[in-house]
Amino acid sequence: MPTDEINLEDALDFDLFQGDFGTPGDSCLSDKIVKCRKVHACHICASTIEPGEIARSSTWKFDGELHSYYCCDPCVKAMVISVNCDYEDEDPIDARYAIGEIAKSDRKSGHG
Repeated sequence: MPTDEINLEDALDFDLFQGDFGTPGDSCLSDKIVKCRKVHACHICASTIEPGEIARSSTWKFDGELHSYYCCDPCVKAMVISVNCDYEDEDPIDARYAIGEIAKSDRKSGHG
């Protein structure tokens, strides 16, 4: 599916915390596709999201505390492809998570 035909709203069906069952009272307060007004780091791949770029913005309450998560446009598009099962071999969101793991590892070791 060409990326210009992707409905970014489908990304909202992708579970950012799949497999993490959380605790009673955890809840999603806001989950939407936005145009960013300031710089954010992508929750999945750790890339920088610049002002004016499209991203998924998600605000959650975990253990009584508010947490905000942003996902960059390439990760949002990978989410759409993933939830729509529009891929043949590897799920593209897995590659985006792998990029994030490398970036986070590099930061911890002082290389990033």
